[in-house]
Amino acid sequence: MNTKQRFQALRRLTEHRWFVQLLPVVFLALLVVFFFFATDGRFTSMTSLKIVFEQALIVGTVATGAAFIFASGNVNLAMGATTVLGATIAGMVYNATQNVVLMFVAAVILGVVLMAASALLSTVLNVKVMFVTIVMMILLAALQQSILGGSTISLPYEMIRALSDGGFSYLAFALYLLLAIILFHFTDIGRSLRMLGTNEVCSAQTGIIKSKYILLAFIIAGVGCGIGSLLAIVRAGSIGQNTLVSLNMDCMLALVLGGMSIFGGSKSFVYAGIVGAITVSVLNQGMLMIGVDSTIIQGIRGVLFLILVCTAQQRPQGLPAPEG
Repeated sequence: MNTKQRFQALRRLTEHRWFVQLLPVVFLALLVVFFFFATDGRFTSMTSLKIVFEQALIVGTVATGAAFIFASGNVNLAMGATTVLGATIAGMVYNATQNVVLMFVAAVILGVVLMAASALLSTVLNVKVMFVTIVMMILLAALQQSILGGSTISLPYEMIRALSDGGFSYLAFALYLLLAIILFHFTDIGRSLRMLGTNEVCSAQTGIIKSKYILLAFIIAGVGCGIGSLLAIVRAGSIGQNTLVSLNMDCMLALVLGGMSIFGGSKSFVYAGIVGAITVSVLNQGMLMIGVDSTIIQGIRGVLFLILVCTAQQRPQGLPAPEG
């Protein structure tokens, strides 16, 4: 076998579905092993692992929804701002009504409405999704600033403790992940979104209405933002100007670390969000435990994201294959 044949064989291996899906899991396992030895075993203590999973739940929930948008070949930069604003409004609703159900409903409805508005603006005005969401991100951040000013919204400790002890965060995430897996891998929604990410022209010729599926992707992502808002409330118990400030970056990094292509397409899979979210959380917690400064951690994550993006510049070829 000559050099060219070896290169082609290696390329076929790296493009294989199972390789793409298993590599992020292997990378995550290697990270855990590295930080285990680097911290003399402290990294795998129950306290440390609890922090890792609690951090990953919020990012994983929002990133799971974002996977629907990524699969279509689009990028949404307003996920973080939507989630934070949802947490703010939901917190205000609870403080005004003392009703947990209304808080839940407010968070999810706001997430869906804001995400749907971004999708409609993009399709109606025929503007790329990324540009619309940049504007939405700025507008929502300004609205958040206007609502909060320099204050912090605090929620009653008893309510937060009851939800936390009742396992609300884990249950809400598990139900949303199950719904997302079903919609993405076992319905026409996921297949159509992956086809859009692979080849828009071909998808249009097969009868896929782009605006319809983009709107559905944003609505599903909006539900994720709403649930993420509730998880943020349960975890922190308050909402301020610094709440979830890095969520956008964390979600995008989680998706690419989880194995999603920046172009979406046929090799997209929805559980990349949670695999990547755990990886991001492991990186954050592990580097903090070995004494890396938080500013340097942000720089490392940015460099890692750029490397992953640069190594995935080739758009996937071919149409979505059946699952399995």
